[in-house]
Amino acid sequence: MLLVLGKGGVGRTTTTALLAHGAHAAGLKVLVVAIDGKSSLHRLCPDGVDVRSVSAGSALEDYLLDQGFGNFARRLAQSGVIEVVGAAAPGIHDLVVLGKVKQFANAGQHDVVILDAPATGHATSMLSSVSGLLDIVEGGPIREQALDVQRLLMDAGRCGAVVVTKAETTPVNESIELISAIHSVDVALAGAIVNAVEPDEVLTNLSEKERSRLPAEVAELIDAAIARHQQSRHNIGRFVDALGNGVMEVERLATADLNRDLVAALATAAYGEPVS
Repeated sequence: MLLVLGKGGVGRTTTTALLAHGAHAAGLKVLVVAIDGKSSLHRLCPDGVDVRSVSAGSALEDYLLDQGFGNFARRLAQSGVIEVVGAAAPGIHDLVVLGKVKQFANAGQHDVVILDAPATGHATSMLSSVSGLLDIVEGGPIREQALDVQRLLMDAGRCGAVVVTKAETTPVNESIELISAIHSVDVALAGAIVNAVEPDEVLTNLSEKERSRLPAEVAELIDAAIARHQQSRHNIGRFVDALGNGVMEVERLATADLNRDLVAALATAAYGEPVS
């Protein structure tokens, strides 16, 4: 199971789809899990990849059904009271969502399960909620569920986190903090991706002769772009140092309208071979 983690806006969903393309091309049976209904994954993932959505409410309802509450759980869901039940037990929503993903992983129907996790702050609390509940719940089905989820998260052979960032100062700073949080809950780091990277060949330092031929405003714009690029490379270097490992860089696309073909092209560039 892969947990795709990162700050909001860094491209977690795109990365989830990219990983799904790569795994599917390798002949693996892939399940992508979206939290709270990220429908864009359906149009970004290749045909043949299963995409399912899990919300805290539906996961809690399923958990109560599994525990034999039956009609009671359905009535709670229909009345909206189920959200109040979840709020009364801090961490229970995160636990049941992870429990549902664990159920998918344990079912044995897929070779790999990829979770498009919430943004950094929520993802960190989600991972820590398991140990938090174990500290306050001494027995019963909730503790058993928490123990099962913890075993999966801490099993480096079955579960790992993929940290996603952009080559910008704030996302990299938050990603470095996220790496520490991941280590603190004993989840293995499976990899890291830097999204929307400008290719090195896009920017070239101007010679003095070339610069002198340009209008001052144009030369200043080029210099500013080169400075931003240099800062981006510095940020990627900081990220690599914090990881203690290399990263996969995904080039910036010249469009904001992502689709399945564009993600497949990104996957081809990232993996170095055609991905269909």
